[in-house]
Amino acid sequence: MIDKLSKPDQQYYKKLKMKNNYYRITVVFLAVCSIILFIGTKEYALKISDHALGYLSGFFLSIILLFTLAIFRNRRLMRDPEKLKQQRIAKTDERNIEITNKALFVTCYVLIVTLVILSVVGSFVSQMMMMVSTGLIYVFFISYLIGYVYFRRKL
Repeated sequence: MIDKLSKPDQQYYKKLKMKNNYYRITVVFLAVCSIILFIGTKEYALKISDHALGYLSGFFLSIILLFTLAIFRNRRLMRDPEKLKQQRIAKTDERNIEITNKALFVTCYVLIVTLVILSVVGSFVSQMMMMVSTGLIYVFFISYLIGYVYFRRKL
């Protein structure tokens, strides 16, 4: 089927296939985390509150559900050449790319400001809160720097 597609559609098809592989890896990882959480609390008496157990279980299962739905959506697109083409055009439209980039910029800015505020407030409330929020800021900036250097060389 992929041979019948235009070259840009073939590239988008391969990109969706790669995304599905990443989604599958994420689903398996989160399923393993859920299993470890349940086995750890039942068999090995790991100390975790009922609230935290419910929160983490719901978080893991909802992310698993979202990625599973994304896999099915991508597979449906990959089976229909017309829908694949429409989706590729929508995803590669310069206006949509610019909107996505601006939304990501605003989101990153809000996240950093929130973490800085949490770090300052956390310094008065709890040293652990301050350390975690500051650590997340470092993770953000280091991952940004690595991504920037990588894509500057690659693109």
